[in-house]
Amino acid sequence: MRNYLYLFLFLTFVSCGINMGDRIDAENLSVYYTEGVSKNQAINFTKFWRSNGFVGEKPQTIQLEKDKADWILVKVIENKSYENQKLTIQEIALLNDLERQLSSEVFQTRVEIIITNNTFRPLDKGVN
Repeated sequence: MRNYLYLFLFLTFVSCGINMGDRIDAENLSVYYTEGVSKNQAINFTKFWRSNGFVGEKPQTIQLEKDKADWILVKVIENKSYENQKLTIQEIALLNDLERQLSSEVFQTRVEIIITNNTFRPLDKGVN
């Protein structure tokens, strides 16, 4: 029983120490970028995000990651005020437009925006 307790504590500490990537800070915005995403891409994303008015008064954290198909995943932490709400078709269309804009203006590769919890785990937002 004691060995299981040690194993549980070890796994808890290991999972808390998951590498979120390198970070760029710009006032209320922190952008983490993982292997496969260059610092230049992260800087360009940060400039785009700020200049297009996506940064508000509350601190915001985003993670950029490259997947196996070479897509850029833009992981955005859900705002608590929208918790448990599904996305509308109009909101999905706006996200799709933003993905296309990021793809052509920032990354020059396919982009997917993923709404996540505060540990960058994807949330199932479905459609309302």
